[in-house]
This record gives sequence, C-alpha cells and structure tokens, in this order.
Amino acid sequence: MTRLETRDEIRRFPDRSGGRVAAGTGGTLTRGAMLAGPLVSVLVGGVLIVAHVGTLAAAGALFGVHVAVQGALQVLAVHGSGAPRTARRLLITGGVAALLLGAALFHGWVDTVFLLGVWTGCGWLLRGLTMAVSITSPSVSHVFVHGDLLNAAIVSAGLFMTAFPFSSLGQLAHVGGSALMAMGVAEAAAAVRRRGRPLRATD
Repeated sequence: MTRLETRDEIRRFPDRSGGRVAAGTGGTLTRGAMLAGPLVSVLVGGVLIVAHVGTLAAAGALFGVHVAVQGALQVLAVHGSGAPRTARRLLITGGVAALLLGAALFHGWVDTVFLLGVWTGCGWLLRGLTMAVSITSPSVSHVFVHGDLLNAAIVSAGLFMTAFPFSSLGQLAHVGGSALMAMGVAEAAAAVRRRGRPLRATD
C-alpha cells in the first residue's frame, strides 16, 4: 500500500523508498481538508456572533453544519492519507460519528439550550480526541493540523460547552462562536505553515 510521508519521517528513514516523488491526489486532498476545516470554523463562528441567532433551530443548524463538515473532512482526509488500516478505521469511525451528530443538530433534534451545548461540546470533544489519536502514529500525524496546545484547546472547549450552564441562547451562541473563531484561526495558521512540507510516497 502506498502512503505519504512527511519531512520528519524522511529524515528518520532516509532510505526506505528510493527517492522522493510528488504528492498525489491523496496528499492534495489531505492538505485541502486541513485548510477547509479552519475556514468552516471561522465562518460559522462569525455568523453565530454577528447574526444574533434567535432560535434553537437556527443555532443548532449552525453548530450542526460545523460538526458535520468537520466529520466529513476527517473522513476524506483519512481516506486519502494512506494510513494503516486499523488507524484509518478508527479515524473514519470518529468522522462518521461526528457527521451523524452534526446532522442531528442540523435537523433540530434538541429542544433546550442545555442540550444544544452538551451535544455541540460532545462533537468538539470527539474531534479533539481524534486529533490526539492521530498524532500517536507517524503515518497518521500528517492527516490533521495538530499540536498539544491546539488539541488541549479543542478538548477544553468541548468540556466547557458540555458543563457550563448557559443562561440563554445568545450567551451560548456568542461563547461558542468565539471559541470556533479562535480555534479556526489557530488551525489556519498551523495549516499554512505545513503546506510547504514535502511528502514522499512509500510502498
């Protein structure tokens, strides 16, 4: 099976494949997902803050779009990464779970501010934990934009959303939107720094 290696892997194993080759479709797809995810986070966060969302259905749709898109991008990135089968199955399962959770939020299957916060927080926790899993394997670590601080921030935001007793929908929208914009900006900066990292195909 062919997979893509990052520069760090090339330095550790310089003779494993007989030379560098350009990244194929999988590499392009992975990098595209890395950049699309932060963009969605910033856009959804900005809408939540600026649009003064007034109904649970509207807020749920926005949070649902974010969670579902992130899940779909995760599945696409893992599919194109050439990661080992076990890791790929685990990460795809997490992405599909996020996609289903996002669909539930989008269709308005929540009837209180508390539940909206809980399910949104669960989606963020799922994403943060999945990213943490991805960096444990060199062959998977290039699939996501990651870092200890970024993973900790996403998991912390998820825990906060699930535990904080929001007093109103407006408060939930502003806090959630601010968190999404902050995470999106941080991820975008990390993704741009990684765009120039060369990939090598190995058998």
